Formats: sequence, structure tokens, C-alpha cells
Amino acid sequence: MGGQYGVWSVGRVLVPVLGAVLGVALCVGIGIWNDYRDAIIDTQKQQMLLTVQSLGEGMEVFIRGYGEDLEEIYQMARRVCAGRALGGPASGDGEEKALWDGLREYVDTHSAFVDDVIVEKAKGEVVGSTKGTGVRQEYSSSRIDGQKSLGMAEMDNGEMCLILKKEIVGEGAFSIVLSLERYYQNLVRGLQVGTNGYMVLKDRDGIILMHPERAQWGIEVIGGRMEMYEGLDLESLRRMIGHQKEGQAGVDEYYSYWWTKEGYPRVHKISAYCPVQVGEDFLILSAVMDYDDIYIPVAKGVLRLVLLFLAFFLVMVAMAWYIVRMFLQKQRDTEQIAYLTELNRLLEEMHRSEEAIAHQQRLQIMGTMTGGIAHEFNNLLTPIMGYADLLLLELDEGSDSYDSALEIYEASAKAKEMIQQISSLSRKNMETAYKDMEGTRVLSRALKMVRSVCPSNIRLEEEVNLGGAHILCNETQMNQVILNICVNAIHAIDRREGRIRIRAWVAGRDDLEKLDPASCHLFPVLENWNRYIGIEIRDNGCGMGRETMNQIFDPFFTTKKGGKGTGLGLALVEQIISSHKGGLFVESEPGKGSAFSLYLPVNEQGEGQLGAGTGLAEEEGRKGRENLRILVVDDNPKVLRLLEKDAVRLKISLECRMGFEEAREALQGEGDGGKTAEGGQGGKARAGKEGTGFDALVAEQEIAGQSGVDFCMSLQGKYPGMVMIVMADRVTRELVEAKQRRFVDAYIDKPVSLSSILGALKESLNDL
Repeated sequence: MGGQYGVWSVGRVLVPVLGAVLGVALCVGIGIWNDYRDAIIDTQKQQMLLTVQSLGEGMEVFIRGYGEDLEEIYQMARRVCAGRALGGPASGDGEEKALWDGLREYVDTHSAFVDDVIVEKAKGEVVGSTKGTGVRQEYSSSRIDGQKSLGMAEMDNGEMCLILKKEIVGEGAFSIVLSLERYYQNLVRGLQVGTNGYMVLKDRDGIILMHPERAQWGIEVIGGRMEMYEGLDLESLRRMIGHQKEGQAGVDEYYSYWWTKEGYPRVHKISAYCPVQVGEDFLILSAVMDYDDIYIPVAKGVLRLVLLFLAFFLVMVAMAWYIVRMFLQKQRDTEQIAYLTELNRLLEEMHRSEEAIAHQQRLQIMGTMTGGIAHEFNNLLTPIMGYADLLLLELDEGSDSYDSALEIYEASAKAKEMIQQISSLSRKNMETAYKDMEGTRVLSRALKMVRSVCPSNIRLEEEVNLGGAHILCNETQMNQVILNICVNAIHAIDRREGRIRIRAWVAGRDDLEKLDPASCHLFPVLENWNRYIGIEIRDNGCGMGRETMNQIFDPFFTTKKGGKGTGLGLALVEQIISSHKGGLFVESEPGKGSAFSLYLPVNEQGEGQLGAGTGLAEEEGRKGRENLRILVVDDNPKVLRLLEKDAVRLKISLECRMGFEEAREALQGEGDGGKTAEGGQGGKARAGKEGTGFDALVAEQEIAGQSGVDFCMSLQGKYPGMVMIVMADRVTRELVEAKQRRFVDAYIDKPVSLSSILGALKESLNDL
């Protein structure tokens, strides 16, 4: 019962599917049939046109040949007559008799088509003919040239003929009479054009010269038929005749009648026609064929193919039904196996998912640990670097102990760089880790990578003049920006000899305002920075037009062929420059190369820190430090002890707190006073502190999950004269924007020393 139900269910699905397939096949078949029918009919039309053109060329040769004979007859008559009038055939003149004998011989020799030669006087009076026939009625005349013409006429004996005449003004005329009926029977009638088709010859005025219906010879193709066959619709025929009278070859479909059949049945016809040139004029030769002579054989052939297809389709349906029944029979046996297979697959996927989740968790733990490890190492390095700095100040430079202390300081500085590199591996910080770096150093490292990929046919030119300017950047991302642009330049030059010129300089705000806004991207508000580092990368490659330039920063847009480019390089460049608050300027011209100009804001804070924290306390500016009072907030007691010792040495009043709430109480004068380094009086009497005597607040970037930037922001407006500095494990975008918006006055990298704090404080006071 279940098997029968399954067969019925599959049948309910299969029948509509087969019906849909049959419907699609029917639509496709109709389209194929229409294309095939049109192709066959067009081919037949072309064959008909070629047949008509071939016959027309033969007719032109035929008329041209007898025209040459007519010219020879005329020249012979002139030699015989020598200006005298011609007599009749019975003339006694021996030379004239010889002429007529020659004419009769010509007629006898060409009797296949020539019936007679007629000679006329100057006024049109007939002198005679070789057989004594005359013209009863002329129906048509076509001009060959100024002397010769070709006409159709009915002779005295009732035969329709072509009259090829040469007429000389003042001398007379000679005519060759050509039998139209013999020409039609011998050369035209035998051509088979379909079942009922035929050939028709007309002059350019539509007078029928040849037609299978003898009664139509000599009548006008439209007017004559309207008189002969009243009540017939000849409008379609009239349009087709109009096309023929234009003197061009072509093929038309139209509706007419079979004039040779009883009752004149109306039919759909095809006519292929071409002009037959007779000198200055032309005749119209056409082949007429029944449209059904082409269509019906094609339809029968296609019908046989359709029947064959249906038989094949029925066989396929039967086979499909048999296969379905076999499938249903096996389905019950395979369901259990399929279920177990699916269950096994799900278990394997679950196992892989658990491994992937565990791996992601390990990565997250490693990322979290990386930030924590960097923070702890910075805390450990602070006393190492600080005490080494103190030793360097106390020891003689030439002693072994001085060299040992210097080695300790340099080793700890290298350890600091390693910690910063490890911190950059944290996924959380990868995109937001910025570092104050000298522009020349960043560019030199990037150019080193460019040289490694630059082929031998490209010359790399460098002109770097940054004068020690600093930028706040992610060095890895900046390397990627310069490398991406240079690789694009290499591809633009390709295998030709070329050059890439890299120029770097410091630009002012006025220089940026002169740039063309249509070619600039991503510029922030200019008043935020006074100076920019400009980097120009110019090549002499293939260049690009304005339309391409408008799309180069769109993701996945590329001009490289063969899958060599992803279209993400310049989109990534735009994103990185945007995150660095910089701008792009692009100029290019096809065939002349391209130039990409990068503008990155100069980090004035970084330049101010040059020389701070190097281990040599500056003697300059020592004057007045005795009056400084600084509040330091850090959760590491070792760091605080180091700073306190340094403050005693430099005679600076320093108070330390290990939490933000304790620092807030100290600022409000509610704390226990904390630990104050001896060395001078505080600045409580200073104006502008509004209840606090601290000149500066130096806060850890993060303590117990609380942000030092947020703590500084909470103090905004309460102590307007106090400088706020953040000690950073890593420079983040949040910290940079906080400084730009004056939420904090400065930030310094850890490990820190009192010298670096004083340098930042001095720079901040100068800015104020």
C-alpha cells in the first residue's frame, strides 16, 4: 500500500514536470521551426534572384550580339548604296541585289531567332524586307542609344517579335526582327521555378513582353489586366511592380492570381526580379513562384521531425516511469542507510564545529593575553629603563659601569619595541594601533620592499626631504599603501622601459587648499593640522582616462586582464588613508602615466618628544621646576617609586595615587595627602587652579577596567589650568581623537620616565 501511495505521489509530481518539459520543448520547437522556415525561404529567394540575374545577363548578351549584327548590316548597306536610295528586292542594280542576297543569307543563317530584316527610307517608308513581312502594331519601345532602339511589335503574320532598329536621320533605318516566341520557348519556358512558377519580361513602363499566358503579351501589367480581368484585387501586385520599375534587383512577396488556371485562384507569390540593361534603358526580368512550393515541403519535413521527437519523448517517459518505480522499490531499503549516513555527517560537523569554537576561543584568549602581557611588560620595563637612566646620570661616561648601564638601557629599549610588535598581533588592536614614527624612517622601510619587487626594466627614483617630521601611523598599513600603489605603477609600465619617481616633502595648509577638489579624496577639516607630509608616486605607464579615475577606488573594480587583479588594492589604500585622517590626490592622462599624492598630518606632539626620555636629563629648563607640582595615577607601585626617586633628584613635587577615585579626592583636597616627593614647594598659590595646586595630571591609560581618557574628560572645565597627560601602552584612535579635541593635552608611550613627562608638559604649556 505504501509503495502504491509512493508511486502515486511521484506520479503527481512527475506528470506536471513532464508537461512543463513538453511545453518548453514545444516553445523551443516553434522558435526553431520559425528560424528554419525563414532560413529555407531566404535561401530559395536568393537562388531565385541568382537565376533571374543569370538569365538577365544572358539576355543582355543576346541583345548586344544582335545589336552588333545590326551595326554590320548598316555599314554594309552604306558601302553598297554610297549615298543612293535603296530600291526594292527586284532592283536591277547588281550591287543592291547583292545586298539583299546578303541580308537573306543572314536571316537564313540566324533563323533560330531572326525572322526578318526590314529596310526603311528616311521618312519611315518601308523599302522592303527579306521575307516581305511588315509591322502590324507596336506595343513597346526602349532606347538603347541615340540611334538604336528595342521594341516589341506584332507582325503581319500575327507573331510577336522584338524589333532591334538602327535609325539614321536623313538616311533611313534598318531593323532586325527577332522572334519572341521562339526565344521564350527555347531559353525561358524550360526553366523550372517551383510547381507553377514562370518567367516574365516587361519593359520599364510595365508592358509585358513575355508571359506564359499568350493573351497578356503586349498589355500593361496593371491596367491591361484590370481590363481583361474585372473585379480582381491587384493592389499588392501594383506595389511590387512599383519596386521593379525602380531599376533595382530584389525579391518581394505579394498576392496575385494564377492567370493560366481556370477561375484565376488568388495565391501568395514570391517574385525575384532584376533589370536587363539595354543601353540607356532597361527591361524587367522576373521569376514568379508560389510561396507554398517552398513552405509546404519544409513543413512536411519538420512535421516528420516532430513526430519522431514525440515518439522519442514517449519512450523517454516510459523509461522514466520505469526508473521511478525501481527507485521507489529501492527507497525503503536505502532509507535506513541514508539516515545513518546523515547522522554520522552531523556528528562529524558537530565535532568540527566544537574544534573551531575551541580554536576561536584560544585565539580570543591569546588576543586578550597579548594586551595584558604588553601592559605588564611595560610596567616591568619602566623601572629597568628608569633606574638605568638614573645610573647613566650618576656614572662617569668613561667607566665600565656606565657602559653596563647603557647596555641595560638599550636592551630594555629593544624589549620595548618587541612588546609593541607583540601587541600589534592582538586582533583587537590590529586596526587601531598607531605609533608616532619619523616619516623618513617609515618611507625608507616601505621603499626597501618596493625595490625587492621592482623589475630590472623599471628605474626607481627617490627624493625624500622630510626634515625629521613625524606622523602618527600604523607602519604595516603605511607599507601596504605605498607597496600597493607602486605595484599598480609596475603593472601600468608592464614590460616597457620605465621609471617610478617617489618624492616626499612637508606641505603647508596653503599648499593643500590649492589642490583640485575634483581629484582629492578623504581630506578632513584642514584647521586640525597646520602641516602635512606629502608623498608623490609618479610613473610613466599607460595612464588612465577620467572615467577610469572615477572608479579606481571602488571595491572590485580593476583594469587588469586575465584575473591578475582583485580590484581591492586601491580601495584598501583609500580606507587606510582615511583611518589616518589623510588625503589622496590623483592625476593621470592616457599614454602619459599617473601620479598618486598622499597627504598625512604631521604629528607635532611626536616632534616635541624628540630627545625626551633618552636617559639624559635635560639641564636646560631646570630653572623653575622647583615650583612644579604633578599628580601621577598608576596601579603599579614600582613605577610610582621610580618616579618619586626621579622627582627627588630633580626637586619636583610629585604626588602618586593608585586609582582614579583616590586621584579625584586628591584633586578636591579630600585625600590623605598621599606620598609627596620632597623637593620644593607646591603650586597651591598659583592662579587658575581653582582649589587645586597641581600643575599637571599624569594618568595611566587604563586602571581596573576604567579608561584614563574618560577620567580626564570628567575633569573638563573643573581645573582649566591643569595639564592632563595620558601614559599609553598603545596609541589608539580614541586617544588620538581625544588629544585633537583637547580632552587631553598630551600622551606619552610607556615605559615612561619623569624626563618624558616633563617634556610632554613643556610642549603642552608652549601650545597653551
